[in-house]
Amino acid sequence: MVKVFYMLDGKFSMLVLRLLMFTNKKCSDRICIVGLGNHGFTLIAFFVCVHAKKRISLVIDPSVRSKKLAERVLKCRHFNTVQDAIEAGEFYGSIAYIASDHMSHTEHALEAVNRFSAVYVEKPLFVDFSQAQSFRGVFDSDSKVFTGFNRPRAPFSEILMRELGAQFSVSMIVNGHHLGPDHWYRADGQGTRVLGNLTHWLDLSVRLLSVHGLPSSVNIRLVGGVGDDLSVTLTSPDNKIDLLFSANCEPSDGVEEFIHWNSTSSIGRILNFQSITGIRVDRTKFSVKNWSKNVGHQNAVLAPIIGASSDAQVSYISSLLALKIEQMYVESVSDGLFEFDFGI
Repeated sequence: MVKVFYMLDGKFSMLVLRLLMFTNKKCSDRICIVGLGNHGFTLIAFFVCVHAKKRISLVIDPSVRSKKLAERVLKCRHFNTVQDAIEAGEFYGSIAYIASDHMSHTEHALEAVNRFSAVYVEKPLFVDFSQAQSFRGVFDSDSKVFTGFNRPRAPFSEILMRELGAQFSVSMIVNGHHLGPDHWYRADGQGTRVLGNLTHWLDLSVRLLSVHGLPSSVNIRLVGGVGDDLSVTLTSPDNKIDLLFSANCEPSDGVEEFIHWNSTSSIGRILNFQSITGIRVDRTKFSVKNWSKNVGHQNAVLAPIIGASSDAQVSYISSLLALKIEQMYVESVSDGLFEFDFGI
């Protein structure tokens, strides 16, 4: 419902959103959102306000729309830039959610880590190797860092990681959103769809490779197709992961994703994060089906609030892998090698 009324702009829609997002004004946590676009409002603000029952204290975003949502719906202060909020003495608190445009994530994360107890950074964490080097600075602060890589926090991903054998082959087929030629993801410096979208499943791939001990390196095979079509294969001595991303047509109900695995412990599949079925080597079966899909958004967004463990260092490594693949994609390089490094 919140996504429907977010698309509208009348007084009635603002009233409905206000009633949906109403929270306790006496909430002691001071929570800031940097970037109140579709994702920032319908996912981050929604889960914080509706599920965690927390109040947003501060919104930073240059758009007129965000100012209206902040003042009329969230009933909080609004600033156009982080610098404006700093100069006003307002950029501080319990949690900062960074969900602005891709190329600003690193800058805002570095500005936030010394002013907030916890910082949540949406993907991608950085869009070039210079930013990747700068981003390492977030780990030098006392702030607890979380990221928007939500697939590993999905319940079915957790089952998959428990059931996966030491030797495995995994295939992921993803139907992404169709984006027009003028979409901001395609602007210079925003990281193409590799960093904007594929990075989600590259991060999940790194988590799967980590289950039985991360290999020292992976070989990369990259094959481009029509438009945004892209196939990525990651191989190590014991594992193989195939990612197929396509976005020629808009899916019927958001992103569609299908994961199939075959390992020394089990074989099975995840269908659009609505069901998981499998059979183990001892021939016992497991199966879970849900009416709706759960890709882990809520668990990821609420992780800083519920005191979950931070896995930002793994996300940093997977983001370096995505950056390597994005570089190969832009330069039309088909084969590469990525060496894992946890020297943070």
